[in-house]
Amino acid sequence: MTEYKDTHGLAYTAASAASALGFEAILPVFMGFRRDLMKQLAALLEADPSMPMANCAKGYFMKMSGMKQLTPIANEQLALIDTMAAAGRLNRRERMHHQALGQWCAGDMDGATETWEAILLEYPLDGLALRLAHFTHFYSGDGRNIRDSMARALPQWPEDHPCYGFLLGMYGFGLEESGDYAGAERYGRRAVEVNPEDAWSVHSVAHCMEMTERPAEGIEWTRSLEPSWSTVNNFRYHLHWHRGLYHIERGEFAEVLDLYDNQFGKDVDTPFYLDMVNATSMLWRLEMFGADVGDRWQVLADIASKRIDDDELIFVSLHYLMALVSAGGEADIAAMMAHLEEWAARPTTQGRITAKAGLNLARGMLELRRQNYDKAVGEMFPIRYDMDPLGGSHAQRDVFWMMLTDAAAKGGDPNLAVSLFAERTARKPHSAWGWENYADCLIAVGQGDRAQRARETARGLAEH
Repeated sequence: MTEYKDTHGLAYTAASAASALGFEAILPVFMGFRRDLMKQLAALLEADPSMPMANCAKGYFMKMSGMKQLTPIANEQLALIDTMAAAGRLNRRERMHHQALGQWCAGDMDGATETWEAILLEYPLDGLALRLAHFTHFYSGDGRNIRDSMARALPQWPEDHPCYGFLLGMYGFGLEESGDYAGAERYGRRAVEVNPEDAWSVHSVAHCMEMTERPAEGIEWTRSLEPSWSTVNNFRYHLHWHRGLYHIERGEFAEVLDLYDNQFGKDVDTPFYLDMVNATSMLWRLEMFGADVGDRWQVLADIASKRIDDDELIFVSLHYLMALVSAGGEADIAAMMAHLEEWAARPTTQGRITAKAGLNLARGMLELRRQNYDKAVGEMFPIRYDMDPLGGSHAQRDVFWMMLTDAAAKGGDPNLAVSLFAERTARKPHSAWGWENYADCLIAVGQGDRAQRARETARGLAEH
């Protein structure tokens, strides 16, 4: 095995120059959520089964699935690269990737992220390390690092690089998650101009419209670009989910259920965990908004019952739990809660997050479904400012905040409920749901005049 360089100077240990170019060609497939990613990687491994970076990428992609049943494949890839490393067949960058995969397989997601960032200091054009760090910063709820990781890399990438447009959208997403919505939208729109099929960048702008409460614009933005972004893998369903968020805020529940039945809720039993995250979080929101979701929970609970012992991302497991506490059997719920207890005792990145916030949130969710509202508040209120590390976006984690406010509104402490809805209406002043619930809570504490004004605000938003 010798070294060959791709067109931007990154060296690969490979059997031929074609392998280095083949790996380079996979990067835009990966960043673009294209459906043929694993097919292309399989073809590269068939042609060059001993290429370290191709084997490492397969291990990474298995870990990204978030599914426990794919973890053994990642471990197998790591073992193969262990053998290559022992034989001295890895260059410096490949050794660092080998280290990162080993850390991730051992549950040290923080360590893997640090290693990818170290790679980028020396090899800023390593797009695989860049995208993986983007992923794990995201699933650590770390908006500043999502932003700053991209800010460090972007100036070093040539604008004619085939993946440059993806980086613009990734930086835009980092800006959005760290609160710079104007800058985020500017970069996201520029990325979509470069490549309308860049679903992540379409999604970055969709997040801006969600966070700045512009549902009509969000519906138009996602709908107008649908012919382009609908060509990608199951990530396309997440954009339909975003459109559902806009409709739910407008009280258009029939439109949301139509999107659920015909788009993001129709094919949820897949290895793509985001499908279940989309479906469960939307059904929970719909019920909080007063919509009837029929028997849709049961399908999700049946799937969740097969994923009780997944332990890659606590964010994902909490969404499986949503389905179980909504329609699952008591045995499945007990098994999931026991698994979370055990997970919280592990000295891993996700274990520590589960211990700090995930377990409380899970217990609160269960008590909320059992209508033990004060117990639910007692579990969730103390960790409300510890939820960011659970991962996901601000928009995705908002369902957890909504659970807390919903439990408080139904519980026995009306003063706390008023305070929480005061926070929410300040943070989301264009949410009719927030103002309507705020009005109910104000009535409970005898503040009829303020309740009337809140009710009028809710009515005006709904009519608008």
